[in-house]
Amino acid sequence: MDRMSWRWRRRSSNKSPGGETESSGSLSSHSERFSDDQTLANHIPPSTEVTSKAAPNDEEFNDTVKTLSEKLSEALLNIHAKEDLVKQHAKVAEEAVMGWERAENETFVLKKQIEVLRQKNSVLEERVGPLDRALKESLRQLRQLREEQEGKIYEAVAKKTCEWKSTQSELENQLASLHSQLQNSNTDAIMSMLVDFRFKLEAAEKENSILKLELLSKAEELKLSTHERDLSNRAAETASKQHLESIKKISSLEAECRRLKAVARRASSVHVESSTDSQTDSGERSLAIQSDCCRSVEACHTIGRSLTGPSVDLDLMDDFLEMERLAALPEIESGCNLETESKNGENPLKADLEAMINRTAELEVHLEKMEAEKVNLEIALSKCQRQLKLSQDQLKETGVKLEDLRTQLAMANEAKRVAQIEVEDTNIKLKKSEKLLEEAQFNLVEFQEQLIIANESKHKIEVELEATEVKKAEAESQLKVIELELETLHSSIGTLEEEIKKERNFSGEIVVKCQKLENEILRKELDSQIQKSAIIDEFRINQDNELTVAATKFAECQKTIASLGRQLKSLAALEDFLMVDPEGQVEIF
Repeated sequence: MDRMSWRWRRRSSNKSPGGETESSGSLSSHSERFSDDQTLANHIPPSTEVTSKAAPNDEEFNDTVKTLSEKLSEALLNIHAKEDLVKQHAKVAEEAVMGWERAENETFVLKKQIEVLRQKNSVLEERVGPLDRALKESLRQLRQLREEQEGKIYEAVAKKTCEWKSTQSELENQLASLHSQLQNSNTDAIMSMLVDFRFKLEAAEKENSILKLELLSKAEELKLSTHERDLSNRAAETASKQHLESIKKISSLEAECRRLKAVARRASSVHVESSTDSQTDSGERSLAIQSDCCRSVEACHTIGRSLTGPSVDLDLMDDFLEMERLAALPEIESGCNLETESKNGENPLKADLEAMINRTAELEVHLEKMEAEKVNLEIALSKCQRQLKLSQDQLKETGVKLEDLRTQLAMANEAKRVAQIEVEDTNIKLKKSEKLLEEAQFNLVEFQEQLIIANESKHKIEVELEATEVKKAEAESQLKVIELELETLHSSIGTLEEEIKKERNFSGEIVVKCQKLENEILRKELDSQIQKSAIIDEFRINQDNELTVAATKFAECQKTIASLGRQLKSLAALEDFLMVDPEGQVEIF
């Protein structure tokens, strides 16, 4: 509808200058006819009776004719100037229409860009959905793995504490037996050995307490890292909620923009219909009124640029009417003078004068009507300008709101990205803490083994050999369990690879993340293999070391037993010697 109305206005603007030129042409034709009549009247030969009387009046008549012709030429010049002004106004109106059409084209292009942006936004939302799901699944898997690892760690710690308590009780029993033996034997060598054993036990207990403190600190660090990760997950969820709320606000603002545009279009269509009705009502009037109405309608859409045009035209019409009145006055006077002298040439001049007077009266009536219509059109123009200003202000406000919402969207996306980065950092910290925990566990195991090796004795060697065999069986079972876990990990890796292949089509970023995950999985596999080989090597080395240490201690124990046997034999000989009678003793002495 808007385009059709603009085409009709353009046609009317193209037609209006032609109508004005036709009106000016009609005026010029009337003036030419009047000049021809005057020339014919000049060329008519006077009668023989009037020649003597009209000789002095012919010069006055010729003077009046000359003045009238000069006035007519001036009027024609004014008419040409008005025609030039009309052409200029028509050009200005055409340029305004072209500018409006360009603005419409620009708005159409902007609408297309907005639609493209909406499509992109919808595509991004469709991509964000599966990404959020994948993120939630990965977080759930991480939680499960963390819980499993914590359970394994607590179980291992409980087992180690139980073993440590059992070994401690055994060592205490051994110490009690050694104390009893020392009390029975009362030898300095055994006392020194006991002192050494006590020092070693105290050092081992100190090391055990230090390791316990380290374990507690690592557990606290684990709790802190889990708390940080939960906080980052909550931040990511809040960022996604803000993103959805901002999308809803954008949709509501777009609906408001559409509603405002529809209201503006309705207002413009109502104004166009009112202007067309006014033009149809005034179509039966003069062509000058039609041209003024067309100019006023075009001035409504160019926002008051051509308000001065109709006023200038009206001023020119007033000047033209004054010139006609001044021209009519000497004609009436000359007619009065000629009534007494020449009655034959009086009738055509009176008819022309009456026609001119009637024409001036009609033109005055038309001018009054045009002024009233001009006032009405100016009122309508002011109303239209107010409506246009209001609609433009509303459009500006909606544009500002849209920009604010876009900035909020960008901030929400940035917050989401920061939360994801924080989640990744917390995961890396978790992995580091888990590695440190594993190292601490290995150190604990090594210290416990050193404690057992330091506090061994002759009577415990066979039991320890059996314990080592049992440990070997347990280690083999643990290795089997680790192999089963590796197989499950391989199966889970295969499923993950299939899921990764399915999700590669979504975006390049997911492909990069999948490659990173695959690299990490390969690293984990290599680490597990390296750890497995290291565990086996360490177990073999420890077993060999334990066997060698046990053999050396067994030899030392045999030596000590032999020395103790000798000492006992010497003591028995002394006791037998002391059991002899005093006579024998005196003899000996």
